[in-house]
Amino acid sequence: MNVITRLDARHEALQKGFNLRWPPSLAEGADDIRICTTPEEVLAAANAALAAGHRITVRSGGHCYEGLVANKLAGESLSIIDLGEMKGMQYDEEQQVTSPWNEGADRYRFKILTGNQNWDGYVSLFKQAGRTLPGGSCYSVGVGGHISGGGYGMLSRLHGLTVDWVTGVDVLVPNAQGTALVPWHVRADSRSDIQRDLFTACCGAGGGNFGIIIAYYFDDLPKAPRKAYWLPLVYPWSSLKGRFTGFLQAYWTWFEAHDADATNPIQGRGNGGLFTVLKLNHIDASDNVVLGIQFTGPQGGVGGENDAPLLDFISTMNAAAGIPATRCAEFIMPNIPPLARSGPHHRDVMQLEADDAMDWIYLTQTVNGSGANHRGKYKSVYQNAQFSPAMCDALWTHLTTATSERRFRQTLVQIDSYGGAINRNGIGATAVAQRASLLKTQFQSYWGDCADDAAHLGWMRTIYAAVHQGKPSRPAFDGCYINYPDIDMRYDDAGQEDEDWLNLYYGWNTELIEKLVSLKAKVDPTNIFRHALSIPLPLPGK
Repeated sequence: MNVITRLDARHEALQKGFNLRWPPSLAEGADDIRICTTPEEVLAAANAALAAGHRITVRSGGHCYEGLVANKLAGESLSIIDLGEMKGMQYDEEQQVTSPWNEGADRYRFKILTGNQNWDGYVSLFKQAGRTLPGGSCYSVGVGGHISGGGYGMLSRLHGLTVDWVTGVDVLVPNAQGTALVPWHVRADSRSDIQRDLFTACCGAGGGNFGIIIAYYFDDLPKAPRKAYWLPLVYPWSSLKGRFTGFLQAYWTWFEAHDADATNPIQGRGNGGLFTVLKLNHIDASDNVVLGIQFTGPQGGVGGENDAPLLDFISTMNAAAGIPATRCAEFIMPNIPPLARSGPHHRDVMQLEADDAMDWIYLTQTVNGSGANHRGKYKSVYQNAQFSPAMCDALWTHLTTATSERRFRQTLVQIDSYGGAINRNGIGATAVAQRASLLKTQFQSYWGDCADDAAHLGWMRTIYAAVHQGKPSRPAFDGCYINYPDIDMRYDDAGQEDEDWLNLYYGWNTELIEKLVSLKAKVDPTNIFRHALSIPLPLPGK
């Protein structure tokens, strides 16, 4: 274990994560960062920090969008338990992988330590087992935070959420006195109700609620595709004037009409390997809307009848746009805003050629980008119903109004395809209740100067409220993604709490919310693990 204190030259850099808004100042950040390389070091680091009277937070990749990890709460000392160097994977095809905290009673095929970043996991799984996780495309996102919030990505319509594959968890939780942490191994079929409920919470309730997750275990994982396409297509904003509503509605309609076939193994019908990223770039950022498409067939290949869903989707979007798309000159990556205006290639997108097919692992490596560290603000929504004209008008108005200084040159609304196997799997032993959505949207804005904070935060709040007539509500929407945390969902500008904020993140699932709140009182009654969006303790008398 390496303890980085304020006297260490690395302290200022290491207390920061991907979002450079946090901590707001050095004084409001961590007193120390404890770098751990093994589970034993994590336990020792956390217990030493607790013994010193510090609040502890946990970091794997550092991609928390709010200051939930990096920020002190009032009147406290803070230690960040950094798991980023606790990496590794165990694999045994004969399912002989065991937990050191379970005396070998349960056996698994895979064990992944939560300090791994996405790219570590993809490479190891592919090289050692020819498998993969249906996880995210940002290489530097930590597995611990990604999976604890649910985890999804370009293969999720085909294989479900990352948590749908988890079968065991090693986690450090408070002891009975709330003075130190102790290790548990939990499963969906653990003997005690508390351990079964904790397993569920570790599979989608988000990080920093109940303990420190050390490792995830899997009985099996999906086979990695052999070949895939990545097609970034361009539609100029100018061509969508008067057609924008129809364009977005066609996007929704295609996924609604084809959702039942997403997990169909038959060539020409199975479309679950079609994942799309519709990047509605602010006009300050780009003159174009970019539609990124990753596609692989139901058996992990491309070509011939496999490609029928892909070609049908492109035809549908071209018809709605009133023009054929052109291919982007740059290899536009998902989840990253454009840094410059991109020109198109004038090539028929309906003519797929042999060199369009890439080895899947190469494609994954190529699009696996996290972008530069920036100041940023993010919002999200699960969408269950068709785009209304009012939604489309709000998006058009706020995204196509230019500023003279191009203030929003790294700002976009990204609408990802969803559904398929995610919804087929159902909630199961996970804490992801949103299992009816067909689209998942992320509002993103990035900038470099703290002087621009108010302008970007204000714009984000304005467009989000305009699109959702306040905050997202049922039946059209199913709340927000806990891995895209947004403090605005709990508190307004005056600090008033929204009583519905837990519903927004846990899908108006009363049973799940009651289970999580009850579990908090049983596992962490002294509220060791707390932040602005953590699961609260029950109210007195409840």
